[in-house]
Amino acid sequence: MIMADVTTVSAAETAAPASSRWAYALPGRRDLRIDMLRGIALVMMVVAHTEVMSLFNILTWERFGLTTGAEGFVIMAGFMLGMLNRQRLQKEVLLTISWNLWRRAGKIYLVNIVVILSILLLSHLPVINTFEVTHFVDRYSGVQWALFPTTPQIRETWFNIILYLQIGPHQTQILGLYVFLLLASPLFLAMLQAGRVAILLLLSLCGYVSYQLWPLRLTVAEFEFAFPLLAWQLIYILGMCCGWYKDELMSLARTGPGRAVMALMVCYALAMMFVAQNHTNPFMPPALLMHVIPAADFNWFYHHLAGKNALGPCRVLNDFCLILSVYLVLTFCWQPLYRAFGWFLIPLGQHSLYTFILHVYFVLVVSQFVHFDLWHQAWVRNTLVHLCILGALWFMAKKEIGGRFIPN
Repeated sequence: MIMADVTTVSAAETAAPASSRWAYALPGRRDLRIDMLRGIALVMMVVAHTEVMSLFNILTWERFGLTTGAEGFVIMAGFMLGMLNRQRLQKEVLLTISWNLWRRAGKIYLVNIVVILSILLLSHLPVINTFEVTHFVDRYSGVQWALFPTTPQIRETWFNIILYLQIGPHQTQILGLYVFLLLASPLFLAMLQAGRVAILLLLSLCGYVSYQLWPLRLTVAEFEFAFPLLAWQLIYILGMCCGWYKDELMSLARTGPGRAVMALMVCYALAMMFVAQNHTNPFMPPALLMHVIPAADFNWFYHHLAGKNALGPCRVLNDFCLILSVYLVLTFCWQPLYRAFGWFLIPLGQHSLYTFILHVYFVLVVSQFVHFDLWHQAWVRNTLVHLCILGALWFMAKKEIGGRFIPN
């Protein structure tokens, strides 16, 4: 991810161009643009997991490109880890940082176990309907997959399927992916510290290509069906490398070749945005879609080159180009966007893990009163549903309710 350099503009420069007055120029080490990007990804994920069709879906459901909030989370997690640990490795040894990463993986693993056990306990209460968090439903065909055992199991079986994350809500499956990526991160950092970035990228690419040719799940965990480790490690490692070499990339962005690369990436993001408007999503009103690309051609491209679960190569490129493009927009138009959306998106982005953990329980609560159905287009009611769940999550993040017990 190549990031543009932004010159700080003082408040006294009232004669500066409007574009400069709008630019991002905030002191401090924390980059609020990253927080806003994470907030956007979180909104996309919450809307996708609360499966009713509303105005939010029109804006978030692969409308700005063939990408989802999950990919943004993984890329930014890798980016931040690479950027921060390069600085820490100047003061601390790799073993200390590795221990902290393994503790982080252990904490997320424990959160995953707690979520699974809590849903199991709630499913035994007759007054609570846990169907939407214990099953995955293909809303197009209506086919259902049980994510928790539907028949009695012996104690040893329960122990194994929970310990190995073989069950759990599909809304939180990505946590299992994070556990394995964090466990392997010290190896990635060691290779970056040793200057073996080319070898790291080559090995990562080999793993990715091998999955595209011969889909293989490295673990027995449930997350492998939606986020296969061999495929998703690529965007995590690419993000980590970009974070590690952030300063070098920003210097490159100020050169002629760097600007040319950024221009090409933005053009690709715009081209994929055009492609996305020709989506064959059956739940989207046809009037909101373009029909320039024939449906058969789009479907072939989508399933062979831009698949979601397997992360097709065009999707991977779209992920990075779109993140760069949005980052540039936030850089040069920060002030109006901050006033309009920052108050809402930044608290969510700064409490992303906290909010992500809570959202599965909010989805469960909403499902007690609203029937999840993407075919039923009750626009006003469903938009209010999404507004309420996002508003409640924002309020809890803003006030840090339960922050002593819920990790972030």
